[in-house]
Amino acid sequence: MESGTHIFLPTERVHFGAGSLRKIEDEARSKDRAFIITGRTLNETTDLIRRVETMLGEKHAGTYAGISQHTPGGVVEEAAAEAEMAAADLLVSVGGGSVVDGTKAIARQLGYPAQVAVPTTLSAAEWAHRVGVTDEATNKKSGFADPRAVPPVVILDPETTIFTPEKLWLSTGIRALDHAVEGYLYGGPHPITDVTGLEAVRRLLDYLPRSKQDPDDLDVRLELQLAAWLSYFGPMNTPMGLSHELGRRLGASYGVPHGVTSCITLAPSLAVTRESIPEERWRRLVEALGGDPAVRTAVLVEGLGLPGRLRDVGVPEKEIERIADEYGERETEAREILRRAW
Repeated sequence: MESGTHIFLPTERVHFGAGSLRKIEDEARSKDRAFIITGRTLNETTDLIRRVETMLGEKHAGTYAGISQHTPGGVVEEAAAEAEMAAADLLVSVGGGSVVDGTKAIARQLGYPAQVAVPTTLSAAEWAHRVGVTDEATNKKSGFADPRAVPPVVILDPETTIFTPEKLWLSTGIRALDHAVEGYLYGGPHPITDVTGLEAVRRLLDYLPRSKQDPDDLDVRLELQLAAWLSYFGPMNTPMGLSHELGRRLGASYGVPHGVTSCITLAPSLAVTRESIPEERWRRLVEALGGDPAVRTAVLVEGLGLPGRLRDVGVPEKEIERIADEYGERETEAREILRRAW
């Protein structure tokens, strides 16, 4: 093991387990005005947001329910203005990665008020200092990296994930696998994230098929939430690879959810970059996945009934060259990954 440095992010508390949503009451006790940020579907088709509003009681100062896929910049501006008008000193995000990212961007604009994140998918945005926001004029994702935007408090309650559509739930599980695999391959050697990354790989491989088989099993859902946490346990110490980079580009430009982009890009990325990975690290990843990583990933995606090809999500084959041209020294690899993915 080489010498190195581990950088911690500002996550202070993680409440986990069925019923842990009620910890919102404790977290809001020292605050004056709590503002909820969420998406339209959760707000309009479930009782989850009403439950959170009730738990906040007189501290509830407003709800913004317009965060949409890939976190459009205009929506972030609108939500920030409403939260500022409400004089919010606590932001509560309830939803998937776009909602959590949007809330981090809003927090930055408002001077970093307190945050509580209640993730309802496995995308793991709540752990990261990176924030992706889509420029609506260009349909490209940009953003920023800011440790101060990370939610200090996260609540992992499997009961809040029951409303998440199956495809979104399972595909964000592949997104977590993408975090774990690329973080392990490109972030090490590291005494902590090597362990958490490989353990996340094992758990995701085990529990994702079980969750598809029995979607109502809260114990399995909690195991997946914990696996997603392990998959991105040290975001500042685990740089991502081409699967993530291509996923950001494809997601923003073609409206493909990031969970689905990982379903499409992870396996071919592993196949194409295999020769550049140190042999020992590749061997340990093979052990964790129980076989060739590219093959095992593709088989998992297919077994979960998720899209595995760019053609399945409306990305034209003619776009491959143009996208690959944007990757400079990695253009050849990017082109081959996209070609295999199409």
